[in-house]
Amino acid sequence: MNNSSLILKDNDPRVLKARNAEQKLLDYYQLDAEIRHIPFGNFGYTIRVTEIGHGEPVVLVPGNTGDTFPLIPLMAHLTGRRIIAINRPGGGMSDGMDHRNINFREFAVQTVISVLDELKLDRVPIIAHSIGGHMSILTAIDRPERVSSLVLLGVPGNLISTRPPAALRALSIPGLNNVLYKLVMSKKPDKSLESLRFMGHSEETLEKLPSELADCYYYFQQLPNYKISSLSLMRRINTMWGSQPDVLLQKEELNCVQQPTMFLWGTNDPFGSIDIGEEVASCFQRPEFHALQNAGHLPWLDKPEECGSLAMKFMEQCRS
Repeated sequence: MNNSSLILKDNDPRVLKARNAEQKLLDYYQLDAEIRHIPFGNFGYTIRVTEIGHGEPVVLVPGNTGDTFPLIPLMAHLTGRRIIAINRPGGGMSDGMDHRNINFREFAVQTVISVLDELKLDRVPIIAHSIGGHMSILTAIDRPERVSSLVLLGVPGNLISTRPPAALRALSIPGLNNVLYKLVMSKKPDKSLESLRFMGHSEETLEKLPSELADCYYYFQQLPNYKISSLSLMRRINTMWGSQPDVLLQKEELNCVQQPTMFLWGTNDPFGSIDIGEEVASCFQRPEFHALQNAGHLPWLDKPEECGSLAMKFMEQCRS
């Protein structure tokens, strides 16, 4: 699957602008980051890993195309931990990824395990968002000895009766997805947070978010591998009616998750209602469910302190 056109070049002006935007966002939250590049198993790509802080490790697996920068406001509230944030292949200045013909389960598990192996981490808690949550669930099922607990932010992708909004499902349709992609692409940095409205986030939240976050959304979307990575992922996991059958996880498989699992589920998340969230949580062996009032699909943007506090407390309880 190696494709040189998907491998980012350090001297590409688009890469430099994205890196600069990310650094300014880290500076805004007073975070110092170390960057690593890790070989991605037998896929022929490298994964960019962002490390922040010191202490016991926690792995972050982002949603969407795989950028970790939207999680930076949450990282600021995970103090006293060594944060290992995986920029999934296709996002976060990792190499690009054409997801269309991959074995999704193998891809998901290998994404996480490649990082754990390279950093010599035997067993870790994972905090994950959206489809990153789905990938982390698969890892917890297939490699239970490597995952100690799960914190799932927002609706994890493609579980029982959850499904993305119609606009995202439409991105799975060849031809139409190219038209929609051009329409939703931000034309200016100051408009790049507008898509968060469709993710259930209020005007009040958008007004509070720093311009540095808006710049990251804009410049990361300009990366040369972003379009193929994002659209191929939508085609691989979704159909116009819901999830691809081989990606959808049903109750019986979710019941195989042995680890303590906490759900932080926004009441305004368009991927699934609170009732659906409670149904999903009931499929797990050791669930803890929190409905976050007036929060959207990225609940930490609305409730950064609450999400950080709940995650830290949960990981500490699971450790004892």
